[in-house]
Amino acid sequence: MEVVFQMKQKLSMFIMVLALLLIVVPVSAQQVSTVDAYDTTGQFLVNKAPNPSFGDEWIILALTRGEYNVPKGYYDKYYENVTKHVQSVKGNLHNRKYTEYSRLIIALTAIGKDPTNVGGFNLVEKLSDFDKVVWQGTNGAFFALIALDTWGFELPKKATTTREKLIQHILSKQLPDGGWNLSGVKADPDMTAMAIQALSTYKDRADVKASINKALDTLNNLQGANGSYQSWGTTNLESVAQVITALSSLNIDANKDQRFQKLFTSFFTFYNVKDGGFKHVLTESVSNGMATEQASYTLAAYNRLIESKTKLYDTSDKKTNKPSTPAQPNHPKAPPTKVSFKDIESHWAKSDIEAAVAKGLLKGYDDNTFRPNNNLSRIQAVSILVRALNLTSSENAPFTDISSYNDETKQEIAAAYEANLLVRSEKFAPSSPILRKELAVMLANAYTYKTGRPYIPTNVAPLNDIAELSKESQQAITFLYDFDIAQGANGSFHPTNFITRAHAAKMYINFLKVVEE
Repeated sequence: MEVVFQMKQKLSMFIMVLALLLIVVPVSAQQVSTVDAYDTTGQFLVNKAPNPSFGDEWIILALTRGEYNVPKGYYDKYYENVTKHVQSVKGNLHNRKYTEYSRLIIALTAIGKDPTNVGGFNLVEKLSDFDKVVWQGTNGAFFALIALDTWGFELPKKATTTREKLIQHILSKQLPDGGWNLSGVKADPDMTAMAIQALSTYKDRADVKASINKALDTLNNLQGANGSYQSWGTTNLESVAQVITALSSLNIDANKDQRFQKLFTSFFTFYNVKDGGFKHVLTESVSNGMATEQASYTLAAYNRLIESKTKLYDTSDKKTNKPSTPAQPNHPKAPPTKVSFKDIESHWAKSDIEAAVAKGLLKGYDDNTFRPNNNLSRIQAVSILVRALNLTSSENAPFTDISSYNDETKQEIAAAYEANLLVRSEKFAPSSPILRKELAVMLANAYTYKTGRPYIPTNVAPLNDIAELSKESQQAITFLYDFDIAQGANGSFHPTNFITRAHAAKMYINFLKVVEE
């Protein structure tokens, strides 16, 4: 009896000691909420990248989509560093890895910056070449589709990349077992989850829906008993994170779906309470930077789901925040004391180019070139006229292909539309090069706006290649001819040629001479 009593006494003391230990031991990883875990990963990432720059895109995505309270000026610092890098490489981030462009587009839209104009370079148009986009493999198509869908970007008509082509490419690469992989015939959980994320915007399409459902069954079957996943033979955090992110993109709560209820249990086994980050594999003693990046944006994706916010890669909620291009004044800039570019010294339009730049109508590049033979885009043509004529807008333009542009640009298009400078149509095609006949009509309409009366010529200009054009185009070209704004060459106007920057400079300067007299 005494022995039994001693044993009970010892057992009682053990239970008391255990209870005391449970009180003082930090909360276990599995008990951390997704909100609290996100806060610690946010601090981990800020500490990791105190001066964020190109290459830190996933950190930026994780911080901004989870709405982490970053230090003041943090995103501005990132954008400044990115702009410097983009300019230093002249807009060419990589000759082969086009996911570099997609990744940067995603990050920039997430902080409300327009990737169509980063230091004067359009990163979105880099995705126009389909063969280059998919050179890396299917993941190239995944991220290109995600990047285009962030703000609903439209590529130029001449682009070989289209959304439909990307979708069909992804669907065609689905393996017989229902998943995706970079190589081989067996599904990889990471690649399968990323495919779902890319396709999630189109989940209601019959073909996409069937593909996603098959992929979800595959991910369910690939799970370990505790909700873990293996990639390349290794049980790791990133695979679990990608699956949770994929489910969130489909509005599926991993904690409530019976097929995936163990995911967060597995996810939090990689959480490192000591430093607030996540390990790549359980054998690591400290958190892994790359694993923490993915865990952090996964937490952001999940928290956005339960808070009924737009999904991780749908950054449309940031479109109106701080346009990447500085606000333009409503009048031309004050003339600089001297304008000179190294590539126009012997150019026929040298004086017109210098005059246009002095008036603030056109600008040169950071390498002291003007690039006179580059084509002028439709939005550039509009912006120049809007600034030159001090146009403003009171409502939005009805074009269906300008939603991805920043507010400044949309206001300029709207101002030109209200002034009746633009042809009424469904689309504006802002990034497309402008034709000579199109600029002629725009300038003729601007003359009508400025003077209050249209120019009705007595005779059509004696140019041998305009007879088949519309009456509007003929009259507009005749307006340019009669007022010596543009005479053509050798009896031809070449109406369907693109306008170069040099010709644009000459035409705008001559036009202003007419309307300012």
